[in-house]
Amino acid sequence: MAQIIFNPLVGVELPSTQEIRSDLGSRIQQAFQTSPTDPLLNIEPSSPMGQVLDLIVAEIEAKNSEILFLSNMVNPDLATGKFLDALAALYGLDRKISEPTVVNCVLTGLKGTVIPYGAIAQDSLGNQYRHSAAAGARIGDTGSVTTTFTAIEHGPLEVAAGAVNRIVTTIAGWDTINNPAAGVVGRDEETDAELRNRMVESYAVNATGYVEAIEANLAALEGVLDVRVLENPTNAVITQFGVSINPHSILVAIVGGEDEQIAQTIYQRKDAGCGTTGTYQVSFTDSRFYNATYVYNIVRPQNQALNVKIEFFATSMNPTEKNNVIQAVINDVLGQGSNDRVSLASTVYASRFYAAIQSATAVPVASIQVALGSGAFGSSVQIPANVEPTIQESDVSLVFQTGG
Repeated sequence: MAQIIFNPLVGVELPSTQEIRSDLGSRIQQAFQTSPTDPLLNIEPSSPMGQVLDLIVAEIEAKNSEILFLSNMVNPDLATGKFLDALAALYGLDRKISEPTVVNCVLTGLKGTVIPYGAIAQDSLGNQYRHSAAAGARIGDTGSVTTTFTAIEHGPLEVAAGAVNRIVTTIAGWDTINNPAAGVVGRDEETDAELRNRMVESYAVNATGYVEAIEANLAALEGVLDVRVLENPTNAVITQFGVSINPHSILVAIVGGEDEQIAQTIYQRKDAGCGTTGTYQVSFTDSRFYNATYVYNIVRPQNQALNVKIEFFATSMNPTEKNNVIQAVINDVLGQGSNDRVSLASTVYASRFYAAIQSATAVPVASIQVALGSGAFGSSVQIPANVEPTIQESDVSLVFQTGG
């Protein structure tokens, strides 16, 4: 008998179309046979009753598919949409809303001028950005200061190097603004893949002292686009992902997020006596205990372009297809495909882009190489902990073979 089997080892097992048709067909033939000597009812697909049988089988298969879908929706590895949201809620997680683009800008002007939180600047396309350093930024002895601005509009807004160049909020002593590197592109609402990955990381959320716990809690903060926590439990300075970490200290490299919330999270999750490494300071004042202020050193990564070079076994490609390939690579870097977002303190392998590229074009790929900034191209590249990789259309180059 063709029936649904609930196998505790593999889950729901559905009968095949042929099994359903054969089982149901034999039952119909038995029902219409009034005596053992009567011929069996014709249920061939070309017969009227055969067509009726096929319609019934199609309805059964549709209902079986619905049952399979619902059973998959209680599996965190397969659930999507609102079903995944419901499972995430069991972990104490909510799907992250969209986040704005973050860009590091160099401000110049009179020494000692303070650029307050919330000051507005604008790029060449008219998009506006808000100064997001909670404590403001003070122009130093050199006549400049580097600080962070975030786009007012949320979502994956690309901002090229040098695009943020207009001051909207007039402040005496503030003369110019410019971004030496492209911004860290924001994102739309958290994808299923990103939420599923955060569910795995959330196992450490309730712990303290572990780098996994610190990182998971920092990643959950509003406005955080990327974060990595490294540790050095030894008695000597060590280097990880291009950054030196002091003895018995952690290094928090984080993009986005409010300074005070970051400091509060470190205060709550870091073990007492463990130092912090970095050139940027954040502080938290505990009003419950005599307004004690805790200052932590962190790293605010600088943006650097991730370059991707793709060579094809072809002499040319039409403009639409070229654009599709470039956009597929950008989406893959931003985690909008099957791969996780390319993040700081990680190794990027060129092979990760094959699937994305071949989904955008049928032209065979000869090779893919990656590079960071002005570095040499290769099959892989390491992203330092103090660098946030960015990408825009000009960072993706397509190479075609010459004729012959």
